[in-house]
Amino acid sequence: MLVNELEQQVKVSRMLAMGFVFSIAPLPIVGSLMALILGWKGRRIIQASEGRLSGRIIAWWCILIGALGTLIVLIAGITLGLRAILNAR
Repeated sequence: MLVNELEQQVKVSRMLAMGFVFSIAPLPIVGSLMALILGWKGRRIIQASEGRLSGRIIAWWCILIGALGTLIVLIAGITLGLRAILNAR
């Protein structure tokens, strides 16, 4: 592994470690969105490396858990909003 590739691997590993922490942190919308964004960016960097960089599984974890968390918060928000509107009538 060349120095540049090693630097890229360290960058991707740090990014995905932060994404993993955000994916399990109890920060409803911020944590999920950060995990999703960091996972997506990490995945793109890994794909561009044509197999030289690792971390594909943790990138997918961040993307999936981040998307799931964001979806749950959005559904809960819409549900609570509609319930408040209907109860106000």
